[in-house]
Amino acid sequence: MLYNIQLLRFVAAMLVVVYHSAARLPANDSVFQAVFSTGESLGFAGVDIFFVISGFIMAHTSSGHSGFPNSLDFARRRLARIFSGYWPFFILAVVIFWQFRADHFAQANLVKSFLLWPQPLNHVLLEITWTLSYELYFYLLFSFLILLTNPRNRNVFIALTFVFVLILNLYHHFIAQSFSPENIYYLGFWSQFLTAPFLLEFFGGALIAGWLRKRPTGPALSWFLAGTILFLAGGWINEAVYSGLIEQGFHVVPRVFVYGIPACMILAGLVRLERNLDAAASLESGRKAGLGQVTGYRAPARFSALGGGASYAIYLSHVLILTLVWNTGFNQLVSSWPDHMIIAAYMALMLSIAGYSILHYVILEKPLHRLFKRWIGVRSTSPQHTS
Repeated sequence: MLYNIQLLRFVAAMLVVVYHSAARLPANDSVFQAVFSTGESLGFAGVDIFFVISGFIMAHTSSGHSGFPNSLDFARRRLARIFSGYWPFFILAVVIFWQFRADHFAQANLVKSFLLWPQPLNHVLLEITWTLSYELYFYLLFSFLILLTNPRNRNVFIALTFVFVLILNLYHHFIAQSFSPENIYYLGFWSQFLTAPFLLEFFGGALIAGWLRKRPTGPALSWFLAGTILFLAGGWINEAVYSGLIEQGFHVVPRVFVYGIPACMILAGLVRLERNLDAAASLESGRKAGLGQVTGYRAPARFSALGGGASYAIYLSHVLILTLVWNTGFNQLVSSWPDHMIIAAYMALMLSIAGYSILHYVILEKPLHRLFKRWIGVRSTSPQHTS
């Protein structure tokens, strides 16, 4: 387990929580408001980090696999993971939105939402699950990669696909201007979905996995710090250049560049930091690699494993919890408080979301995941490599 990636998953999930919390925060003048203002301008980009991580993990865990048995096993494992974690929150969303968001509930397509079938956002019951529809699409693409490509040339195929998607989206955005506010609504849903710019983040993460297999150690802290600075600068770019609207559909191509590139750098730096530490722990390995003095770091194992494992629950639960809180008088209660107490209340609320999600992960999500794997016939160990 790469604990640094687990910690990054937790941070990405909490960024999204800050983003949705900041939208309803009734404080305006507190010095602590800067935290939420920053979160509102870049917190949504936790999704971009998730997409990069997803591509990396899929490429990393299936690097030696090919052929039909491996492809089928990969698909089964990913389906068990995504639906065992999602369906309990779907049931909660039905109950909560039926009570508190009746208009949206009436408009939502419950069958497609249950299956995470791609559809326009206004028909998705739990709106944030649009990202899970992309995850399923990513899983399908990677299942075909495992089925049809050999591990030795898979990176070449991924790189060519990355370049194709990049050229296609640059053409659509800058030449055809298909993503402009005037034209985007004339694009068919499936044409937007199947070649979405988010594919670049997914395949970018997969390419990083291939690169780090060949060069697992080396400069790390500089990559992480540069990526972090660029990621934070994305918040300023969003406000100064895109008036805070870069997450909107017609700005998705710039969004992928502004946040996806730093996310790739952060991921590469964190993975190398952990592998540098492993290499430095062995003097003989360090000598062979010619490392000398290396910078290494591993996140706290227990917290990272719990936080990263619970990141899925954090992502899915927080909108439901915030909906309940806002509709039971929380904002009305705190709106008359001093700003520093309002900020403290929101901080406590976000910590409560994280705490609940960790308990949910340990008590419900992990056992359900094991049960789902048995139901759909996932092998206890991955099948051997077949050509």
